[in-house]
Amino acid sequence: MSELNDLQHHVLAFYLAGHGNELSITDRWYPRGELVMIIDDKISVAVRKFGRKARAATKAAAEAFVGRLIDEGAWSTKANDYGGTMHQFHLDAYRKSLKAWQDSDPVIAKARAGGEGYWE
Repeated sequence: MSELNDLQHHVLAFYLAGHGNELSITDRWYPRGELVMIIDDKISVAVRKFGRKARAATKAAAEAFVGRLIDEGAWSTKANDYGGTMHQFHLDAYRKSLKAWQDSDPVIAKARAGGEGYWE
């Protein structure tokens, strides 16, 4: 995740390692900006216990999250009648992408090795 700084990466990894497992989004079409707002809110709630700095990093984390999952097909993409692009969530594809992401993320690997106290 080279587009994210260290704090943003940790915020995203915290979400991916825990709350991301519970994500379910209504089966309808969304513009990318709305998806980013939804995920930003979910990440913000997940990291609120870490304070303002962590919450300030959620927008970039949400952008990276949505971008990667669109690229991997966890959200399908179609052009709408007005020239925009819309995306639809697919739970099974999301779970596969999330698992692969969790298994390959170095921060999550450190957290797993560090035990319960890592995120504190």
